[in-house]
Amino acid sequence: MPFDVYRYTTRQDLGDLRVFNAQGEIVPHMLQQPATDAETNADKMVLVNLAYFPLRNNESSKPEQLRIKIDANAMAIDIASASGVTDKHITGYLINAKDILPKNNASIHALLLSWTSAAENFVGGYNVEASDDLKNWQRLVSNAPLADLNYGGASLLQNRIELPTTAAAYLRLSWPADQASLQLNSIQAELAAEKIAAPLNWFVVTPTTSQTPGEYAFDLGVNLPLRRMRFDLPQTNTLVNVSLLSRNAVDDDWQVRSHERLYALQRNQQLLVNADVLITGMQRYWLLRVDQVSGGLGAGAPVMHVGWHAQQLVFVARGAAPFQMAFGNSKLKSAEFNVQQLMLPGGNDTQKLALAQAGPLFNLGGSERLVPPPPSLPWKTWLLWCCLLLAVILLGGMAYRLIWQMNNAVEEAGKAKSANERK
Repeated sequence: MPFDVYRYTTRQDLGDLRVFNAQGEIVPHMLQQPATDAETNADKMVLVNLAYFPLRNNESSKPEQLRIKIDANAMAIDIASASGVTDKHITGYLINAKDILPKNNASIHALLLSWTSAAENFVGGYNVEASDDLKNWQRLVSNAPLADLNYGGASLLQNRIELPTTAAAYLRLSWPADQASLQLNSIQAELAAEKIAAPLNWFVVTPTTSQTPGEYAFDLGVNLPLRRMRFDLPQTNTLVNVSLLSRNAVDDDWQVRSHERLYALQRNQQLLVNADVLITGMQRYWLLRVDQVSGGLGAGAPVMHVGWHAQQLVFVARGAAPFQMAFGNSKLKSAEFNVQQLMLPGGNDTQKLALAQAGPLFNLGGSERLVPPPPSLPWKTWLLWCCLLLAVILLGGMAYRLIWQMNNAVEEAGKAKSANERK
């Protein structure tokens, strides 16, 4: 779906979208989410333990110095230093995923690490590389943050490294030479059933002016199927707890979507930041509410990066081409159809469907159709107010009549008293 569809549609659910053939006939269509990464397929994700082997001295950066033996079935690895010295400090780990992925018919989406650290608190950046032959390596992640901090009763544990979805047989975890060694207890892999991840589209949003300290409002300007958010904090060495809220319209109440911990920590000339915030929905308005207990964000304002996945439009190619996708008519109601009901049994795999390319955008019906229709008269509300107003008038009339009667009684009593005094 092109961005212009989301930009000019008049309904949040894209219900004003239609598909026409060359004869001007409407053909059935439906919208579906693309094949995406693992956070939208949590029900299909599993955790498995991975075999790993410590690399010592410069072995993580110079794999040619290793003597590596792989058995006939490639199910085990025997690693030894070329010099035979094994009592030196650990500078990385070699991870074997070759015997895990074929069994699960999946790919690795993230690594979860468990460690024993010599220091009570630590934070560092780590690199992950991938290889299928232990000779040629490709960098997957650079400077991924891992942290284990405790201070003042608060704690921060970041032990997950998210990866671009990969099915590589071997992974290599390493860190800078001036960083303390990490003594791992276990490495687990998050296996995602989806092997193909649709790329995210990103754009940047700056906050609007807010009168409330610690609150930053963002207007995306369009309703998009969101997947991720990340925030650039205005100052380094910042760690704050935040709440993320959203709403569909400026008059709606804010709804809490998630509670997160954002940080930007400077260490050895490296900036370590928190992972992306996973989010779903099509809300346009967002609010970042920062806990002020720890001082907030200081001077400046955060910048929001929004990642979204374009939906896929599936339609029945009935009639002659070309087919025309129309949207933006505020008078139309939703007409989405389940296209899979028209497919033969066993033929509902949308990956087998022909791919259509969107053409240029042009105006069909004039700008007046882009104007949303006026809201319907809330007759129930007006009727209630009329009843309340009538009740107020009746009560006011009764009170006026009672006061008038009391005044008349007082006047009559006064006249009677005066007459008695004259007698």
